[in-house]
Amino acid sequence: MAAFAIDHVVIQTLDREAFVAAVAEGSGLPILQGYAPQGVAQSSGVRFANGPFLDVFGTPEPGTALILGGGGVEAAERLASERGWRVRLLRRTEQPPEAPDFPWDMALFRRDQGLLTRISIIEYADDPEAWARPDFSGGLYQPAPQGPARLARVWLATREIERARADLAAFGYDGGAEATSAFWPHRGLSLTGPACEIVLVEGPEAVVRLDISTGDGAPRELRPAGAPALVFDEA
Repeated sequence: MAAFAIDHVVIQTLDREAFVAAVAEGSGLPILQGYAPQGVAQSSGVRFANGPFLDVFGTPEPGTALILGGGGVEAAERLASERGWRVRLLRRTEQPPEAPDFPWDMALFRRDQGLLTRISIIEYADDPEAWARPDFSGGLYQPAPQGPARLARVWLATREIERARADLAAFGYDGGAEATSAFWPHRGLSLTGPACEIVLVEGPEAVVRLDISTGDGAPRELRPAGAPALVFDEA
């Protein structure tokens, strides 16, 4: 079975600058530019030493998504066929000329499939020319920095925990021990996998909390409006 590690978390929030600044201050990581069509930054974030990054956009309506990488879109398509998932593939080579030329292929899971609908699979182009455009020259797309700050846990809310647990097991996340915390939402179902841990909790489907380990300081919490909660140095 292909291993699907957490590649990044997409966060849409009303105040992108404030959220990214809070993450950067708490983690000690620099703020990095993300997607910048025609030189205008639409996203920014931080990249953790263990690989994952946060890709944060300023939007009127909040939203979140979990992006997995490493397994490839063909493996995701096979997995979808085996499990009866409805999936849509976006391949660079099959897009119309007017579509943005993103340097990756993606597998998107269609609506009404529980937590799976908030998950996508990404497969990056390995052609250097695909990354030569200024749109994708920001530091967020560069290799992970050295240092202690890492993304330790991602808390995902779902109305169907057992369904989500089975779907994530297909991506290589297993376990089921209880995770406990001094901070909201206090407890959940822990699943271990590549890069970092996932914790499932009851609630409408979303990324609801990010645990960041810096190796420096007492556990602390931030609750930004319209964005996932941030907990530092508990996990």
